[in-house]
Amino acid sequence: MVTRKERKQSTPNRLWHNFLQVQSTSKFFNIMLIGFMFLMASGLSVATYLNLATSAIPVSGSAYYGQYMPSFWPKGKDVLFLGVPGLSKAALPQNAVKITPELNTEIVARKMMLVFTGIDFKDLHSLFSHEIPFMLAFKSAGTPTVSAASLPNFPKFDAQSTTGSDKPLVAIYHTHTAEAFVPNSGVTHRPGGQRGDIVDVGLALAKQLEKNGVKAIHSATIHDYPSFMKAYGPSEITAQKLLTENPSIQMIFDIHRDADKRENVTAVFNGVAMAKITIVVATGQQDLPQPHWQQNHAFAKLIDAKLNAKYPGICRGLQMVEWRYNQHLHPRALLIEVGSQESSKEEAVRSMEILGDVLAEILAENR
Repeated sequence: MVTRKERKQSTPNRLWHNFLQVQSTSKFFNIMLIGFMFLMASGLSVATYLNLATSAIPVSGSAYYGQYMPSFWPKGKDVLFLGVPGLSKAALPQNAVKITPELNTEIVARKMMLVFTGIDFKDLHSLFSHEIPFMLAFKSAGTPTVSAASLPNFPKFDAQSTTGSDKPLVAIYHTHTAEAFVPNSGVTHRPGGQRGDIVDVGLALAKQLEKNGVKAIHSATIHDYPSFMKAYGPSEITAQKLLTENPSIQMIFDIHRDADKRENVTAVFNGVAMAKITIVVATGQQDLPQPHWQQNHAFAKLIDAKLNAKYPGICRGLQMVEWRYNQHLHPRALLIEVGSQESSKEEAVRSMEILGDVLAEILAENR
């Protein structure tokens, strides 16, 4: 028979034995739970791998179970997120995004072109970066991509004036008459009120227009002497006089040369150097209103597009300036800069011949 003292001494041993039994049982369940979750994760990984080529699985992965695994299986993310505030929402079902590769003649042709030439015909930048001349042949000679009709602010031509070839349609003058080209004259400006090379460039434009059957007026009036900075005052008087005496004029241009490095203003086509062109559009100021700037802008965009269609890169684009440059006098009045002081007069003349052809084309399309 066990005495009270023996029972009292044996109680701590029994409690420790019971505690060890509970810990053992708990550890067993923990091992079982971890093993179960490992099996679930392995199954999900295998199923994902088998279906990787046909489906893109959403972030939560819940939509995957109903399609590829029995619905009564517990969802690994649901177990993982159970009892964690906020994270359980991430396991809400989402639709799988099916990615089905298409195969047709267009894709095959595009892939073959990309493999053999490195050109993606859906990427225009790849065409120009490879500088393939034969691609220019794809430009249609029919309807131009940019036309007067496609520009909302383009000022309509006077049909009555453009029908008669005996009337002057284009006026040309020079605010800075002394501008010159260093390779030809040795100076950037001719001194003492002398006419510079830029006057010959304007004359070349007038002659090219005449070759195309467009009558032009070229003014060689000196405006920048004695004051170069105040030249726009006298040149405005000349421009106004040209327009008043010749109401048939449909375009009027102030021809300049730019001030820049040669490499920035030179384009080479078929081994021939030409001076790049910049078109300046004046938008006016509060005290210098310019009511025609939107029409001038539309006109400039048309010229830019046609120049670059014939010789890509020959036109450097449009430069918007908050002033007037006499462009308030006419809805098709622009300032043209051709080349720079480092260009040659011959390069500038070649560019004016191209411009003359483009202007004659614009007139012909809108008669």
